Amino acid sequence: LYGLGGFLFVFGIIITLKAGSFDLRRYSHKKWMWVLMFGFVWYSAMHFLMTLAALGMISVYAVPITLLLLAVVFIIVTVILRKKTGV
Repeated sequence: LYGLGGFLFVFGIIITLKAGSFDLRRYSHKKWMWVLMFGFVWYSAMHFLMTLAALGMISVYAVPITLLLLAVVFIIVTVILRKKTGV
């Protein structure tokens, strides 16, 4: 079912781009596209890591550490994009 959810997410993004609902030349639309993409990666990573932890393949403590590192990457990229656009 995760594959289906990923497919529907990507398909929905493609539909909104083709319909013109997202104009990636506008800063606010770029920002929200970044938030949507990061949210998808965050959600997928969270479930993947928790599955691995439940199977005993990784430490349970690796899950919050990895998710924290992902949040730091999100903040850094957001700041860099903001500086590039001058907003």
